[in-house]
Amino acid sequence: MSQKNNQIVRNFIEEVFNRKHYDRAFDFCSQDCVIHSPPYVGLGLQLDSRSVERVIISDVAPNGPCSGKLFEKDEIICAKDAENTWESYQDLKSGFWGLGVLATSLTVTVMRDGKLLEIPLTRGRVEVFDAKLSSQIEIWKDYIPKYWPDINSEIKMIIGEADLVAVYAINSGTSLEYHHSAVWDSCDFYRLRDGKIIEMWGVENSNSEFTQMGYQITPPVP
Repeated sequence: MSQKNNQIVRNFIEEVFNRKHYDRAFDFCSQDCVIHSPPYVGLGLQLDSRSVERVIISDVAPNGPCSGKLFEKDEIICAKDAENTWESYQDLKSGFWGLGVLATSLTVTVMRDGKLLEIPLTRGRVEVFDAKLSSQIEIWKDYIPKYWPDINSEIKMIIGEADLVAVYAINSGTSLEYHHSAVWDSCDFYRLRDGKIIEMWGVENSNSEFTQMGYQITPPVP
């Protein structure tokens, strides 16, 4: 069973990610397949990658600091904390303004129903942010051709045990946004049932990826 599951996961990565056949995802995954994101410190929101002129919220984590304060379809106009202000589309669409130190304050200006609202927030721990695979496929279709058209995931190690499969991979590609190539590693876990992937977890070496894109890390003030 483990070897069969390993092959299903291998085929999923090769066919859907590397060959960009996103419509074939459900050949390998169940219709209600869920993608789990790891906990982090921030606000607990997702931005609509398909919007190219405005920064629109596409989803809000029910257990995050934004729950009940920011909503789907809110447009982010400005974000500011004690040290920085983010106002341009380029700065806001990255979403990095939401990240920071636990319990630090942030004020977000949003456009909602034609009105500008200033909403005070506090960065906090956001637990697992679950997303249905069906909603992510449309994001992949739009985002990857636009920003990482040649991205490729090379499996270096794949291990199966009972209904779980673990994959260690090396990712590489060229960013059309920053015109830099990058290579970084990732580790993903898949749970299968009846020959279909039903759950996914993953972590990536984003620090390495962002550094190769040109992002700079400055030490904090003690």
